[in-house]
Amino acid sequence: MKKIKINFCKYNPDDKCSYSYYILNILKKYYEVEISKNPDYLFYNESDYEHLNYDCVKIFYTGENIHPNFNFCDYAFGFDHISFGDRYCRLPVYFVSNFYRKEEIEMIKNKDIFTQTKFTIEDLKDKTDFCSFVYSNYLADNTRKIFFDKLSSYKRVNSGGAYLNNVGGRIENKLKFEMKHKFSIAFENSSNIGYTTEKIVNSFASNTIPIYWGNPEIGKEFNENRFVNCHSYKNFDEVIKKIMEIDNDGNLYLNIINAPITLIDLKETEGNFIIFLKNIFEQPIDSVKRVSINTAISNNLEKNEVMISKHLNSKNYLRKIVAYIYKPFKKIKYIENFKHDYLSNQLKK
Repeated sequence: MKKIKINFCKYNPDDKCSYSYYILNILKKYYEVEISKNPDYLFYNESDYEHLNYDCVKIFYTGENIHPNFNFCDYAFGFDHISFGDRYCRLPVYFVSNFYRKEEIEMIKNKDIFTQTKFTIEDLKDKTDFCSFVYSNYLADNTRKIFFDKLSSYKRVNSGGAYLNNVGGRIENKLKFEMKHKFSIAFENSSNIGYTTEKIVNSFASNTIPIYWGNPEIGKEFNENRFVNCHSYKNFDEVIKKIMEIDNDGNLYLNIINAPITLIDLKETEGNFIIFLKNIFEQPIDSVKRVSINTAISNNLEKNEVMISKHLNSKNYLRKIVAYIYKPFKKIKYIENFKHDYLSNQLKK
C-alpha cells in the first residue's frame, strides 16, 4: 500500500463532521496515510491563509459560497459546476456532513436520509405545527428574514435558532424540532448556481416539505415534486399561495412528501470524487503539481491574499459585534422595517 504524507489546515482529529474526517476515511482505504507537519499534500479551505506557508501540492475544498482560486491550489472540490481538466471535482457539502450535534447524528445514523419512507395520513396527524425556521447566522442574505415575515403573516412560523427566535430559547435538537412541523424553511445563506448545502437535506431527514431558496438549479439535484422551490415562482407571494394550497389539502401534502427525493446518482457522484482523489495520489510526486505561474506574480498574489484575508476577517468580526449589539432591537418593528428598506435600496443600486 502506497504511503502518502498529508495534512489539513486547522486539523482537528476529534471532529467527525469535518471534511478532514470524511477525506481520511476514503484515503485510508487505498493508502497508508501519515499526518505530517511537512506534507507532500495539503488540504485547505477559505477560513485562513495558512496554506501560503506550505510548498507542496495544495487541494482546496469548501462548503461555503466560495469559488476556488486555481492560482493558489493545484486541485479543488466544491459546489461549482465547472470543468477544469483533472483539477476540479464537484462535491456538495451534504456528501460530507448534514448534522453536527451528537443527538442528531445518533437519530439518523442508521437511516438512509435520501430515500423517502412511506408517509401516511396517521403520520400527518403527528405534525402538530405548521413550519420551522432554524438559523443562527445574523449575517446571511436578508432574503431569509423577508420570507420569514411574509410566511408568518399566514401562520405562525416557529424559529428555533438564535436568529429571530420565538420559541423561548435556542432548541437543542434541530432534527427532533423540525419533525413535528409540516414544512421547514430551507434557505441558504446566499444564492449561487450549484451552491447546495445540507439545509434541504436536513428538511428531508426531518420528514417535512422543504421550502427552498439558494441554488437556482436545485431541480437538477433534487426532485422538485418533493419540495417547494422558490426559484420556480415569480415572487414570494406566489410561493406562499402554493404553500397554503398544500397546507389545506391533505392528499396533496401526502403526494408531495412521498415523492422520490434525489435525481442524481449519489453513489456515482461519490465514486467520481474517489477517482478524482486517487488520480492525484497515484501520480508521481514530481509531476502532480498544476499551479505554474511566474514567481514574481505569485509573490504579489500571496501578499494580496494575506491582505484580503486579514481585511475579511476584521470585517466579519466587526459584523458579528454589530449583529450582537443589534440583536435586542430586532423586536422593534420600526427599526426592522427601516433596515429592510435600506438593504432593499442598496440591492437595487
